[in-house]
Amino acid sequence: MKKWFALALLLVPAFARAHIGSPDVFFDGNIGTWPAHVVIRMPNVVPGRAEITVQVRSEETVNVSFVPISARTAASNAPPAELGAPVAGETNLYTGGLWLMTTGAYGIEVHVHGSSGEGIVQIPVNSVAIEQLPLPRALGGILIVLGLVLFFGAMAVIGAAAGESTLSPGAQPAPGNRRKYWIAAGVTGLVLALALFGGNKWWESEENHFRVRLRSGGYPDLAAEVTTTNSRRILHLVIGRKAFSPNDLPNLARDHGKLMHLFLVRQPGHDAFAHVHPIRADKLAFDDVLPPLPSGDYELFCDLTFENGLSSTATNFIHLPPIPDASSGKPDLKMDDDDSWSTNVTASREDSGNDIVCRLDDGTQIIWKKHPALRVRQNAGLQFKVLDASGQPAKLEPYMGMMSHAAVMRTDGRVFSHLHPSGNFSMAALKFFDDKLARDNGRVISTNDPICAMPDMNVAAANDPATVSLPYEFPTSGDYRIWVQVKTGGEVKTGIFDATVN
Repeated sequence: MKKWFALALLLVPAFARAHIGSPDVFFDGNIGTWPAHVVIRMPNVVPGRAEITVQVRSEETVNVSFVPISARTAASNAPPAELGAPVAGETNLYTGGLWLMTTGAYGIEVHVHGSSGEGIVQIPVNSVAIEQLPLPRALGGILIVLGLVLFFGAMAVIGAAAGESTLSPGAQPAPGNRRKYWIAAGVTGLVLALALFGGNKWWESEENHFRVRLRSGGYPDLAAEVTTTNSRRILHLVIGRKAFSPNDLPNLARDHGKLMHLFLVRQPGHDAFAHVHPIRADKLAFDDVLPPLPSGDYELFCDLTFENGLSSTATNFIHLPPIPDASSGKPDLKMDDDDSWSTNVTASREDSGNDIVCRLDDGTQIIWKKHPALRVRQNAGLQFKVLDASGQPAKLEPYMGMMSHAAVMRTDGRVFSHLHPSGNFSMAALKFFDDKLARDNGRVISTNDPICAMPDMNVAAANDPATVSLPYEFPTSGDYRIWVQVKTGGEVKTGIFDATVN
């Protein structure tokens, strides 16, 4: 019966969410002059209601409101703002919700207004259907009964119109009139039955198409192969060969200055990791010189942002052959300067009080600071301090415009998320909405940084420049691995942490 309910959804194309199995969106930064933490819990169906929580870290009394701005319509057509309701017993904690009526990219505009001024921030989200809701049996039974009434009612009405409409009031139908009645009713029934048969075939085709596109996992399709050229292993990628038609090829936007962020995780031990940035070969094809990762089977997670504001993560598996012998041949490609990797399987992870320490071979320590027990959909407390080889706080440097990048993966690969201190949304999508607002009404609400195009983000630990914080809540229980990347001394360091979420 659930296919009847999906009829409304069939009219709406489905896109995959950015990230895998981690639908909620997090923001940590300044809204105007107020430090704030925002959680947006995305609906699984479209239309659906997004639930929003805003914690304003200030004693000043403020008002909070939300506006959904669709990428497809002018900002002036956005609905009126929804006021956030204060949570009883909490200081400046507000909740509210917004209906997202269509698929595609949205910018959730969060307003904070107080006596000291006003602040606005855009948080980009993907509105997609990742679930098909079942139709309640009782409602399905009612619809079947009503359908039968309409079917036989139509036969009776048309039969009466053919056999009795010309009779005088009170006249009894003759055998010829009855014959016309049954012929008309029979023909009507046959036409309706054929229409229902054809409609059912159309419905099955549409539903199959819908189910193929309905997904919470990787999108679009990703083809991958490895070749060896001049002693280098070259990874060849093609995105969307099946998903996109030749006349509907998407344009990609640069996120942190890159068209693609690719993560490789060796299976099954997750003991080798790389964060690389393939170079575009043509519209859908990319090539990358692989770093010196050990051979084995790798899972690929490919982060993409399209020029229409949507973002997604494509996935696949690839087998890497052994690193080839050195050759005098000139390499055809060069590695991206921001590529980073970790093959340090001996990095120790030890409890130090309530902190967890990851010691790298060069003596650098990345410390996961004391945090509460990990629970589903609760603040994970991902705050990390970096010490240099001498045990002193390290001087952190921007890495692709951010003080940290991190990847979170459940060990079965069903959850993957790319995090930054500002949140887990795409900076390129944020720039899309900044530019849209500038075009639509001339407002500029955030700084157009050439790499990140991000608002004025607060550093999580403003008084400790060696510490970074990553806003995140684990979406499901299970065992996870976390790779935390920071840059210090001109080198990218990768800390490795394991976590169990209940």
